[in-house]
Amino acid sequence: MFSKKNDFYRIFFEVVKKPVQEAVWLRDHSHFRIGGPADYFFEATSAQELKSSIRVAREWSVPHYVIGGGSNLLFDDEGFRGLIIKNRVKGMKLIAPAAIIEVFSGTLLAELVQFSEEEGLEGFEFLAGIPGTVGGAVFGNAGAFGQNIGDFLKEAILLDKEGKESKVNQDYFAFGYRQSCLRQKHDILLKAQFALKHGERGRVRARVEENLEVRRKKHPPQETACAGSYFRNPVLPDGKKVAAGHLLEQVGARNLKVGGASVYSGHCNFLLNENRATAQDILRLAEELKIRVKEKFGVELEEEVIFLPAASSKL
Repeated sequence: MFSKKNDFYRIFFEVVKKPVQEAVWLRDHSHFRIGGPADYFFEATSAQELKSSIRVAREWSVPHYVIGGGSNLLFDDEGFRGLIIKNRVKGMKLIAPAAIIEVFSGTLLAELVQFSEEEGLEGFEFLAGIPGTVGGAVFGNAGAFGQNIGDFLKEAILLDKEGKESKVNQDYFAFGYRQSCLRQKHDILLKAQFALKHGERGRVRARVEENLEVRRKKHPPQETACAGSYFRNPVLPDGKKVAAGHLLEQVGARNLKVGGASVYSGHCNFLLNENRATAQDILRLAEELKIRVKEKFGVELEEEVIFLPAASSKL
């Protein structure tokens, strides 16, 4: 495809009506602040741009990957050999008189929480402080305090790998702990409807503040280069679920370092880019943690953060 670079630029502009960028550093689009240059990069700000950019990439056999806010994602030091499409398709509305919010997937979770609060709708207080977009949250069934975003999803519009739309209900996603079928499929969430409950604005705000305070005490400061919880909470051989951070603390993970990567002193399930860490620093540190937990507890930790290799097979 790269021998026909000028043709790709031309066709992309003709179809999408906006130019594609070249050699964009992915570290600038990552909460980890790690990642080399992508060969091509495009920010889609409308549903049509998102669909068109996916279609052009597929028709030209250009490897592509759609990202949201850049949380829970680790880019390769070598960047990405293909097209990164950043989903910035935002917007939401209240479907009255029902307590239903319809929201585009590029909308930030913080914006969704604020909108819910302003409308006096209860249910999404647990999302307060979770970074990223609605699309990423549904993709990984984001949650906290015993609640998950998938529990509130009513229906959604998806884009398949060819950019065609389809309407699905909650059952389609097969939601589980930090899991949805989108992890295995090539579908992209375009927009979703969430069913909440009418409540009192002041009470909703109070719960949001309570949850934010809990996160401030346990999590790294917002300005920290971190992608959120690195590992999923595992299930022990006896069937009991346990916090990954608890296991990691018992194997001496606190303040452990590899290169510029380190384990957060306040919570062992957060890996930090402390001093110009590379993706390989993060991966080596994560592997050391997995080995220690496996040896001591016989438990195989699974990553919640997704590593995107430079040479990805995703089309």
